[in-house]
Amino acid sequence: MNRLIVTFLLMILGSSLVAQDTYNSLSFLQDEDDFEFEERRGWIFGLNFGAYFANKKSANFYNGTCTWGFEDGQARCNSIEERLYLGTTEQQVQNDLNIQSFTIPADASPLNMRYNPGILVGFRFGYRFNNENAIIADLNYADLKAADKFTLVTNLVPDNGQGTQDIRIFNIIGEEQRFNFSLGYRTGLVINETANWFFGLGGQFTAFRLNANYLEIEGSTYDLWVGFVGPNNFNGPVGNLTYNSLNWYGETGVEAFFNDRYEASLGLRFSRDNVILGDFNQKLMNYHLFFSVSI
Repeated sequence: MNRLIVTFLLMILGSSLVAQDTYNSLSFLQDEDDFEFEERRGWIFGLNFGAYFANKKSANFYNGTCTWGFEDGQARCNSIEERLYLGTTEQQVQNDLNIQSFTIPADASPLNMRYNPGILVGFRFGYRFNNENAIIADLNYADLKAADKFTLVTNLVPDNGQGTQDIRIFNIIGEEQRFNFSLGYRTGLVINETANWFFGLGGQFTAFRLNANYLEIEGSTYDLWVGFVGPNNFNGPVGNLTYNSLNWYGETGVEAFFNDRYEASLGLRFSRDNVILGDFNQKLMNYHLFFSVSI
């Protein structure tokens, strides 16, 4: 996270220097009395792009221990061990690995799962009172994936006497979507007539949708969220596993103005979210970097 903040500050500094250089160049070409921008006022419509960095603590919801489950009338959360011994799964794993048997060690599940940075896209609406002050509403979507490794032990003996156990490592993955609607107030600190530092604060509604939690073994996928109904028959959850909460956010960055219509902003937003994933419920800090273009 420290690298992220340093990178962001360097980007902001570079943007402000470019804005200042542009302003100085224009001032050189025109008399100061002739080079004046009209005060902006009116509605804002735009697009958001960026990267979403979810707190790693909630990623452990997908680590295969089923420490936190979810309510569903058909499916349940199965631990790694439970899932690999359901129905004919054990035989399928043995065939794929060309082994006679396997066991799941007590420490098979990862304890420090992390999310990969997610792509964020969205829409922006708002009203600008002047160059420095505005009310901003954002509707953003982020697609997240948590990934790590789990282990199982086969009945084979490692080659060359390198150990007493043949330990195999495979992927465990969780997939999730987040939808954010935020409404807040933004104020600016003038850099020059074409750019501001901005600071914002507001409220945020967040919806969390749980899509999948599965294991990958030699090209085969095994869903953990299933109900067992037959020798090789599994039911998934009845409906969407969706949860929501009200939160708050803060943001800072730089915004630049182009002629009398267009504007762009580069910023960092941090939100204190009540993250609800099934029975998991914690208040965590999440971040996203964003670039917005508006008219």
